[in-house]
Amino acid sequence: MKSIFYIFTTVLLGTTAVAAHADTGECDKYKTGYDRTYCFAKLFMEADKELNTVYTELREAIKESTKQKLKETQRDWIQYRNTTCEENPGTINVDCSFRVNQERTEYLRSRLLECKAGSCRTDLIGQRSWK
Repeated sequence: MKSIFYIFTTVLLGTTAVAAHADTGECDKYKTGYDRTYCFAKLFMEADKELNTVYTELREAIKESTKQKLKETQRDWIQYRNTTCEENPGTINVDCSFRVNQERTEYLRSRLLECKAGSCRTDLIGQRSWK
């Protein structure tokens, strides 16, 4: 029971740090498009790092037979993110990328918590959770 509480607390604190930074409208205080883009780019980089960490932890927590499903689904998701957030060829909307990364991170984090709690749902790990 203590370990589940510890995991939940750690996840909550980690999520709150990135979400609080974004929810405060930190990037809204900038007047120029360049400054806003730079701000969102920094948030995106933090969110991308967190996504990779959660993905790696989930990969370590699942059985070998499920790892391929996760890998294929993650590749499909990356294609979805890139297509969704690329406004023009060669340019991306970093605000969109940040938001989409956060959604995927939360989905993978939920699967990780299920696995750590002993109820790993392999059907959800390989599911396309995005629209």
